[in-house]
Amino acid sequence: MLSRKTTKTLAEIYHEKFRGSTRGIPGLSGSKTYYCLKKSILYDFLYENDYDMWFLNAVNSLGTKSERILKEFIMRLHTGETVASVTQNWNWKQRSKLGQRLLKDLAEDVLCWAQISESYVTDIEKRKISKLISELEIDGYIFSDGKLYYSEAAVLDTEDEIGILEKFVKDLNLNNQNTIKHHLNLTKTHYVDNRWDDSIANSRKFLESILQEIASRHHLVETEQPIGTSIYSKPSRIRDYLEAQGLIEHKEKKTISSVYGLLSETGGHPYIAQKDQARLMRYLALTFAQFALLRFQGFLMTKK
Repeated sequence: MLSRKTTKTLAEIYHEKFRGSTRGIPGLSGSKTYYCLKKSILYDFLYENDYDMWFLNAVNSLGTKSERILKEFIMRLHTGETVASVTQNWNWKQRSKLGQRLLKDLAEDVLCWAQISESYVTDIEKRKISKLISELEIDGYIFSDGKLYYSEAAVLDTEDEIGILEKFVKDLNLNNQNTIKHHLNLTKTHYVDNRWDDSIANSRKFLESILQEIASRHHLVETEQPIGTSIYSKPSRIRDYLEAQGLIEHKEKKTISSVYGLLSETGGHPYIAQKDQARLMRYLALTFAQFALLRFQGFLMTKK
């Protein structure tokens, strides 16, 4: 699923690609120029890429003078609003699903265009396309050979699923929720900014914070006392504590320890690009964080 952030970037690319300008009426507007959507060129682009007639007609009905007209048209695919008039008997979930298919097609087609017509791509478009590719990868998509492929390995790859993690943290009443969310946000922000090592480092800090706060909350529930600093401040002792308390098994602790080691060795994995390292390490951190949260949720259920 393409996130809202990715959708907005995609909309900005189409806005840049199909923007034109027109002069005002002589004598009334002087030499001032105004935005103008190059609708016929957009229509031809979509026609050549085999979009359905109803979608072409919807584009053809757009105005040409509002700078936000095309951006909003694309962004509203995410919510399903753009397709509402042609899906009157559908619910919003069905409309959103259709919108996602169209967003994926639009992303794929504009990336193909940028690849084939590189000399015609402006600097602004190049920067936004680079950003789009990174955001698509965060959403779980890889662009290769002119196609967007969905990565089945992306266990947590949408805004909704990230929201599940944040909801877990809140519902389980973990401490330092702002710090946890901060590290989680930075895993994505640094990835989009091509700061691979920083993205991996924050993936490690996110997982570390989750395990720390689970241990801290568990200790408080069981003893009504805060956990000791000697345990809380050392990741290895946190993992030992979680195993000793039955929140993870020995084989699970070994696996988490190995993942933590991988996350600590930024840039230290030969034969794989740093970008791919950052993306996959993020998935590992998010996956094991969710695993630990589910185990702790199960523990709390036994206390009711």
